[in-house]
Amino acid sequence: MKTNLKGIAKVLFLIPSILIGLSATSWAQESIRQPARTTYESALLDSAYRYEKLKLAFIPLKTSYDSQSEEIKELRTNVRLQNLQAAVQKQSFEAAIRKANEESGFWRGFKWGFGTGFGTGLLTGLRARK
Repeated sequence: MKTNLKGIAKVLFLIPSILIGLSATSWAQESIRQPARTTYESALLDSAYRYEKLKLAFIPLKTSYDSQSEEIKELRTNVRLQNLQAAVQKQSFEAAIRKANEESGFWRGFKWGFGTGFGTGLLTGLRARK
């Protein structure tokens, strides 16, 4: 009877282990077909992958773009200020030249006219006496 119990125990132990082994083998060989991706899903996955790769380069580029934008604003402000200063200088120079021309124009003509007229009159009067 002991041999029968040992044989029955072996069979009882062997049968579940064989069943487990068969189920694991059949489970591993089972073919579950993955659903096919649509073109839209493929494009979304590609764009997500590209975004993750480009995100590392995007942050430094954005900060450099922002700093360059600030520099450009400062340069434009400086150029506007210089243009305004040049316009004010131009107006003041033109006013100074206009003022100098107005003041000296009459007196210069008067001096030349008086000198020429006096000299001519003097020479004419001296010639007439002789």
